[in-house]
Amino acid sequence: MLFQEGHTINVKLNTDALKEEAYSQYCAHIALGKAKKSWKFKHPKLSLTWETMEKYIKADPIIFDPIHKRHAEADGYAKWEQVVEDTAVGKNKDANVAALQMLMRNKFKWDHKDQVNDDDDGTSLVAHERLLDQLSKLQRKEPEQP
Repeated sequence: MLFQEGHTINVKLNTDALKEEAYSQYCAHIALGKAKKSWKFKHPKLSLTWETMEKYIKADPIIFDPIHKRHAEADGYAKWEQVVEDTAVGKNKDANVAALQMLMRNKFKWDHKDQVNDDDDGTSLVAHERLLDQLSKLQRKEPEQP
């Protein structure tokens, strides 16, 4: 990319209003259950991606209070948990279980060997596999095995 006068690359969030707007949009994006890597901030004065926002959060936790991001992450996880629950109890009969399984595996990193959960006792992956198997059987209307 060639330099252009008036470019918006490497321009900082230099006002409180811009900081608040960018962080608010970042948290709202995550709260929808979307990945932080798909977020971008485009503003007439600048543009930035999730990597830059994460640097801002680490560098200035007073302005970019991490609790807001944690709440957004909780809301995002709750959204997808509700989708799985609705599918499991038959409220969402049109769910594509294979697509849902792939999404959940990626979202929660169930297949990542290096994943460490604070509340994981080693049985969560087995429980998740059983749940997804039950969902598949419900959609195919197969009898469940004990």
